Amino acid sequence: MTSRPDHVDVAAYVLGILDEDEVDAFENHLAQCRRCALDLRDFAVLPDLLDEADANGMLRGAAGERPDGRSVRAMLDSVSEDRARRRRNTVLLAAAAAVLLVVLTAVVTVGLSSGPSGPSGDVSAQQSSTVPGPSAVAKSDVSGTVTRTDPATGVWARLSAVPESWGTSVVLEVKGAKGPTRCELVARGRGGETVVVGSWQVGSGGGDKDPVRLNGSVGMKWHEISEFVVRDAKEGSTLVRLPTA
Repeated sequence: MTSRPDHVDVAAYVLGILDEDEVDAFENHLAQCRRCALDLRDFAVLPDLLDEADANGMLRGAAGERPDGRSVRAMLDSVSEDRARRRRNTVLLAAAAAVLLVVLTAVVTVGLSSGPSGPSGDVSAQQSSTVPGPSAVAKSDVSGTVTRTDPATGVWARLSAVPESWGTSVVLEVKGAKGPTRCELVARGRGGETVVVGSWQVGSGGGDKDPVRLNGSVGMKWHEISEFVVRDAKEGSTLVRLPTA
């Protein structure tokens, strides 16, 4: 085979009997030669046909001697051996690549699962410092203004709350309570506890006066309070409810 590719090299290329330099040269030639590209398409099935024919003894039974003394049978054996060797090399390379991929995956997995450990070497200690547990989840203390009018008593109230580090401070405005009596503002916790925030006196004409303004505080966080209640302290009756949610 010459180092310069020719149109006849397409069959040798398909049979896989070109050496590495000849393969490179022919592939460069193939990229620019339409004739060889068409021939390559036609010859592509030749290796499989030869394998099938050789396996059935169709070629070997009729193989004769060449003028140079080399038999067609010997040439077929040489080509078949060369193609089989190349296939084995391809399989071995693919198997080696697969083994390498498995090893690298295992190393990465071990590295990720081990991770940095705490001072005692316990991985769970490191995780607990970054992933908050149920006790580390802080409930929102966002508060605001609640306004309600009780349809039965006619008492109107507006409560503005501000979260504090020690609890909640409130400003209450209320009107419509009938006197004379004593009213009080009560905070009810979600756990059932009740805390009196403040109280005030209502005169006999209290229902027609301007709103009573009361500043107070309670030692509970906003999210711990279910509702504020304005009630008649003497009667024990509820005048208006101010739910926090």
